[in-house]
Amino acid sequence: MIDLKGQLNRYFGFKNFRPGQQQVMTALLKHRDVLAVLPTGGGKTLLYQLYAAITHQRVIIVSPLISLMQDQVGRLQYLGSKHVVALTSGLDFKERQFVLKHLEQYQFIYVSPEMLANPQVITRLQKLAIGLLVIDEAHCISEWGPDFRPDYLKLAGVRKALKKPLTLMMTATATVKTRLDILRRLEMRPNQVEQVELPVNRKNIFLSAKILSNQSDKNDCLISLVNGLNGAGIIYFSSRNTAESVAAMLAQKTTKRTAAYHGGMENRARFQIQQQFMQGEIDVVCATSAFGMGIDKNNVRYVIHYHLPGNIQSYMQEIGRAGRDGKPALAILLYEPNDRYLQANLIENTYPEDQLIAYLYNHPEKMAHNDQFRVVEFYHEAGFLVDKASSLLHQARQRRINELEEMTRYIFTSGCRRQFLLRCFDESLDAGSVNYQFCCDFHSDFWPRWQAFNARYLKSAASKPKKAETDWRETLQKLFLSKN
Repeated sequence: MIDLKGQLNRYFGFKNFRPGQQQVMTALLKHRDVLAVLPTGGGKTLLYQLYAAITHQRVIIVSPLISLMQDQVGRLQYLGSKHVVALTSGLDFKERQFVLKHLEQYQFIYVSPEMLANPQVITRLQKLAIGLLVIDEAHCISEWGPDFRPDYLKLAGVRKALKKPLTLMMTATATVKTRLDILRRLEMRPNQVEQVELPVNRKNIFLSAKILSNQSDKNDCLISLVNGLNGAGIIYFSSRNTAESVAAMLAQKTTKRTAAYHGGMENRARFQIQQQFMQGEIDVVCATSAFGMGIDKNNVRYVIHYHLPGNIQSYMQEIGRAGRDGKPALAILLYEPNDRYLQANLIENTYPEDQLIAYLYNHPEKMAHNDQFRVVEFYHEAGFLVDKASSLLHQARQRRINELEEMTRYIFTSGCRRQFLLRCFDESLDAGSVNYQFCCDFHSDFWPRWQAFNARYLKSAASKPKKAETDWRETLQKLFLSKN
């Protein structure tokens, strides 16, 4: 019997596991596949690192983002591991060939689903002894596979090609339906997989939403919030251009150090912003949804959504990046009527019309090397008839529309926001353990108190800038506990 706590202390210096970690490790060491749904900041990366340390086996990690892979490679190297590499599109031809030629020298190999679609990569991996296959951010199989990144749907075939190694699937949020979909698409039977799910409720995050008349009012509200809030913050956007323009606006109209972050930026620039944010050199990052995956910053005090998220799961993923230190944090969603149309247009532009699908089926050469048609190409190569492909894409579109409607209902809900979110994950609120003063804006009249507080803050800041700096915990007390 392995002394898991002893091994944890030996390799990482921790005396105790975080919730769920020991259960996952026990199952893996019994050679059981595991689907682990652990909250953001729950220590998911430690699981495969500790498994590798105990067993001395090779680990393949399927990861969705280059920035996430780079961050985790850097962290492992910092911990002293020299046998770690990321196979990404960022490698030039010579670098990739060198890595593939010497692949047996690495214990940790990070790779994207798209890279696993490369026959040369699979051929090399088949020659290695693989102790554990990790699928990080496993919700992407269900969320992105059917309509955005079809190579996620090929992971079942990849797993077969690698002789079905022990598999660990990890994510921070997944409904029961999503968990079943992940297993179905990986061709794994639920009764043969250990499922470890922790509650999604983050009691230290205060939930709020504000309905505004237009974008100008939204900008004024955002400036007010950023001026008044202290500590690190993330503001999420659906548009790269808006993320950049709002970052510039905040840099001009607030005292906070701000930066924009999105997938259209060069890798080096994104990495620099990540590091500056981690080290406290940037106060606020205006980012698209990718920012935050794998960012191990535990003192983010607030997450603001400037645009409407596409679904509840994404929203829970993103607000979960606040308050990972267990201290009070804020999740605020700003909404104006055009936001819903922006998301609806994004959905419509994601899916080709039936006529275009039929044309592409008749002219498959038009699909080659065109990212816009990769999903259609996947269904074509998989042998699906054109009507079936159209039907699957219709279903995917309708799912996204339904998810957007649910997200919109969250904004307009007339009840407890926390209860609304938990119901989406088949969880309920334990009334006896809730501090309603810090639950959501249904129980605490947040916005009038915020406006009153911020008016005092700005007046004070004009005359006494240094004394105006307020700890966020004091801000909470002034907003929610003061009787004045």
